Amino acid sequence: MKQLYLYIRLASVLLLLSACAQDNMPGLEEESATGASDDILTIHTVEQTGFRANQSTRSSYTGYAIKFENDDKLGLILIDDNKQIGNVPFSYTEAGGWVGGDDAYYTSAISKIIAYYPYNESLPTNVASLEALKNTVEIKADQSSLDDFKQMDLLVCEIANPTPELDINFEHAFSLIELSAESVVDVDGEEFTYNVEMSDVGLSIGDAMYTPATLNGTYVCLIKDGVQLEQNEFRYFYTISGNVSAKTISSTTSMVSGTQYTFPCTMPSAGGDEETVAAGDFYCVSDATNNVVIIPSSAAAIPAGLTCKGVVFHILDDDFNAFKEMNDLDGEALDGYKNKHGLVVSLKKGQNFGSGDVNAIEAALQAIDSDNYTSMDVSNGYKATQGLLAPSEGVSFTALANHKESIPNATSWYAPSFNELKYLIKGEDAASEEASTSGQERINKSLKKIGADELSGAIPSVTFYNGTVDGHGLCLMEAGTEKDWHGVPGEVFYPICAF
Repeated sequence: MKQLYLYIRLASVLLLLSACAQDNMPGLEEESATGASDDILTIHTVEQTGFRANQSTRSSYTGYAIKFENDDKLGLILIDDNKQIGNVPFSYTEAGGWVGGDDAYYTSAISKIIAYYPYNESLPTNVASLEALKNTVEIKADQSSLDDFKQMDLLVCEIANPTPELDINFEHAFSLIELSAESVVDVDGEEFTYNVEMSDVGLSIGDAMYTPATLNGTYVCLIKDGVQLEQNEFRYFYTISGNVSAKTISSTTSMVSGTQYTFPCTMPSAGGDEETVAAGDFYCVSDATNNVVIIPSSAAAIPAGLTCKGVVFHILDDDFNAFKEMNDLDGEALDGYKNKHGLVVSLKKGQNFGSGDVNAIEAALQAIDSDNYTSMDVSNGYKATQGLLAPSEGVSFTALANHKESIPNATSWYAPSFNELKYLIKGEDAASEEASTSGQERINKSLKKIGADELSGAIPSVTFYNGTVDGHGLCLMEAGTEKDWHGVPGEVFYPICAF
């Protein structure tokens, strides 16, 4: 029987003894005649064949491939004569690639290697085949945890007649069921497909109920290969816009390893003229053409080819001409989007006011709009911002210092007036005297979905308060009502723009 030699300090000792006293060690020459080599196993490349198409990557998910991160481990099952003779871990480092341990040595005794990910330190010693390896992984019914999903998504690669330097091309060991609802936005001939947000998504195979993981705006579930999906025995469930659906298939499907099976989740009928833009929608720009593309808030993620610049929070409708006149924007080319105009909040916070004496700030605002600079019922944030940005004695307005980028078909970024904060925070309750955060909750849902800065705390405006109660300075909105404090705010602004 061939043997696997793991050379560590013992190898050095034997060589030293051989040089000094070979005559007294007659068995040493026979020992070396087994063909053992002290070559170290190394990993040259690691690639993946994804569920959909080949995707080369180097544990977070990109598409349906794994992007390896520092300290992630894959394993090499070393096999001789259909028996496991080693289960060697390799750790990933961003600096040096894949690094093995002291036992990562190669000999001619290794007839086959099964590379797999993630590494299992407790792998049974009798696992020496791909099927045996797959049987060590439990496919849970509840796959809602993405971390659990990653641990179950076994990647495998069989290498016959291996050499010391390995090229690994991983394949997914199990099958994948994908449930998704797609919609398309078309702007000037450019089409962008996005996944629609769903809820209460699940599937059943016989008596087994599965809860999928959410990944890239779709719902995915790992299933063992060989499982039969049969009509009425396989069912899937989902809710879109309050509409509950339950479906099955028309013919039997046998699950194949590494294969993805997509089952469509149809959208409910819009039932009339659908509004083209609404609060919560994503204001995006095409990477190819710089065209503005607004993706509905129902999207589960921003489609490829678009960069999101902000979230729509108010539709100006018939008020747009008055808005332009109020803010001296008559000369600006603001064409709107599909006959709609509105206000957009940035994905990132601005900075605090900067520096300036309260009286100097009031003088700067009064100089540009003496009739409305204290009004809490007009949307004149753009005009007030221009006044604060202009050189003025005693005022240094730096709230927009991190918002120098221009946005296609929109004004420059500006600080909101208190009336614009009503739309942002109170939403549909903007006209009510009662405290409300319905707008903030709606916008935060969209901001959270794309990992942007959510609205929180006291938010300052550029509307001035010069009354005799509660101080003297700028108005702030907090918890859906005007904050009873005035001065030069230390809180950060949330920049907005108009389109």
